[in-house]
Amino acid sequence: MRTLISASTIIFISLQCFFGQSNYKGIALKNINGYSAGDTVDIFGFKKNSYGKSFYLIGTGFNEKYVSSAKLALLDDDLDYWQVVWLENQSSHINATGWQSDLRSTLRDDFYEYASQMEINGLVFRDEYLEDYLRQLMLIVHPKALIKEIPSRLNILMITAIKPEVFTFDNGTIVITTGMLAKTRSEQELLTILSEQTAHVVLDHNLMNLTMEIRNERSAEFWTAFATIASAVAMEFSNIRYGTDFHTADLVLTGLSAAAISYAIVQSTGADFSSEQKQRAKDLSEAFMYALQQREDFEFLPDKEYMINISSALSLTAWQEYHHHNYDQAMRYMDRVFGLGIANEEDYLLRAKLTRTLSNTYQSNAETLRLINTALAMHDFDFVEALAEKGLILIRLGEVAEAREVFVTYKEAVSEMSNMPPGRNLTWANRMLIKCDQLMQKR
Repeated sequence: MRTLISASTIIFISLQCFFGQSNYKGIALKNINGYSAGDTVDIFGFKKNSYGKSFYLIGTGFNEKYVSSAKLALLDDDLDYWQVVWLENQSSHINATGWQSDLRSTLRDDFYEYASQMEINGLVFRDEYLEDYLRQLMLIVHPKALIKEIPSRLNILMITAIKPEVFTFDNGTIVITTGMLAKTRSEQELLTILSEQTAHVVLDHNLMNLTMEIRNERSAEFWTAFATIASAVAMEFSNIRYGTDFHTADLVLTGLSAAAISYAIVQSTGADFSSEQKQRAKDLSEAFMYALQQREDFEFLPDKEYMINISSALSLTAWQEYHHHNYDQAMRYMDRVFGLGIANEEDYLLRAKLTRTLSNTYQSNAETLRLINTALAMHDFDFVEALAEKGLILIRLGEVAEAREVFVTYKEAVSEMSNMPPGRNLTWANRMLIKCDQLMQKR
């Protein structure tokens, strides 16, 4: 850890909570100002001089005094990487300014407001399996509590959004979009992202960036406007619902999605990090990742297993790209899913839609039909959107009579549904039956 600071840096570390309480204790190895060898000593601080020698700050009656670390043995020296980073980088600032409770309280309130709006409007991505995997990664990055005025643990909040975004709140919550998860290709890449964000949290970058000027300029209208945007995004969600058992389509965001993770939110929470802050976080992340890879008890998941873990976010992002008409990008995501052999029925349906959209040859149309039939065969219920897709591709293939039979089945299925897919309802079904009859010259 000594490479994290220059030799000329003098570090003062306050290990107290500014209420006279010591966080650490040591054993006196020699007689020290009223303490005998073997006595338990409260340790309040730490510093290094320009020669690299370290000293502990201990209480001696009504006074405090620095003594050589050679005279004390720290009882709890099992600090993890990020606790050491905090001690070597932030403690002097905390000692000089205090915890700045009012600003930290503002940042906590920001998180609660943001998280509640995301939750209320259904924009938090829920997948218990993926959430559990991300918790495991959090425990790899920082298994112990963050050193904060109110101790807390690293946490992660997944937001449904196509745009790759990641930022942090001061309380240790890392916000990451499904688009960012889908962009990653390995566990090592995601751990690097998470460790960089952890560095921002440990170094209090949010607090440093939340100036009083920004705080005073903000008003209740800001969060009112944000709530309005979040509600509008949720409404767009609802408008794209398929009304089928195809749950992934319920989570597709349209153009307003970027507003939920906007520059205003990032700036408001102090997460608009400077280039210097980003570089510092990157340097610390690289040191952490190097140390992690040196551990004999650790190894990254194989890429295929990693992709299985994040497959729900990958598939969702592919559907989002499709609904944004970014068909080639959506197909690239599907290529990854199919290349790893982890496709489910929803993936087969999307790939069928993309194949039909991007090509119109006999071979591509036949492949589309194969994908649709595979999707239908993988589940035990009538997948109505797949039925609509099958009818359309059969018409392309000239199998109009068979297409008509499919549309009859489709009509029966949607007539039993309370929520009709947009553009897919009884009226559409009847029109498709008429078109089939016309093509067969029955009308």
